[in-house]
Amino acid sequence: MLISRRTMLALAAGSMISGCKPVDQEAALELSSTEKVETPPETVNGCHLVPERLKPFDPCMMCCGPEFPRDEWNHSTLHPHLAVYSCGCLFVPGRPNVHEHDPEEIVLCEKLSAAMASILKGVSVNYSEGSSTFDPFFVTINGGVEKPTRITASLIRTAFNGAIYPQAKIQSSVLQEYSLLWESFVAEDAAWLAQWRKLVAWCERTEQIHSPVFVAVGDGDKMSDRNFGCVFPRLVVGLTEAGSLVGVMAHSVQT
Repeated sequence: MLISRRTMLALAAGSMISGCKPVDQEAALELSSTEKVETPPETVNGCHLVPERLKPFDPCMMCCGPEFPRDEWNHSTLHPHLAVYSCGCLFVPGRPNVHEHDPEEIVLCEKLSAAMASILKGVSVNYSEGSSTFDPFFVTINGGVEKPTRITASLIRTAFNGAIYPQAKIQSSVLQEYSLLWESFVAEDAAWLAQWRKLVAWCERTEQIHSPVFVAVGDGDKMSDRNFGCVFPRLVVGLTEAGSLVGVMAHSVQT
């Protein structure tokens, strides 16, 4: 019996990871038998790699297309060789890997993202061909950089350190009921709806976070003639007073 690519990816989006091919994060990373990719240092200025933090990124890093044609992203929305540090910052081959953080800001980011994930525990993204719940996500700001005042597509790309495919579309809308992206994220399930409303209220009364938004990376259309990736990041994020990005992350499968 033949199984369609759509069916395989829908299965991959839940607890089963299939058809799309995962990248080995432990061994030396290879594009071919002879070409190797830069590997991340274990520690940088007190920040260390945390393989467990790859969980929400992994599905968006998987190859979802043919061997040819392809480019550096290998048919994925997020760079297949990214890694995550304890500060939440992402390593991407060939990109800067700067870590100049206030330790107290890292603790705050962990606390806020964990609280948001706890509120949405068990909730799945609405528009997706497979189930995906929300995990903590944050990127601690570096000292000496300009503090952002609102979340834009450019800020999201910067926070991901160039890991997002260049042609992937990025949309955002304010975290409030029936905003532009509300239905994309929120299913008409009574229990889940109550959790979403609880998150909105929590963000409104929590002084340590401001300007929360929904963020959709990728819209289901083919990103380019060399990238057929179809697993797209979905974020709910805000800013701390210092300018760090904090929130939760899931994904949407759209074949």
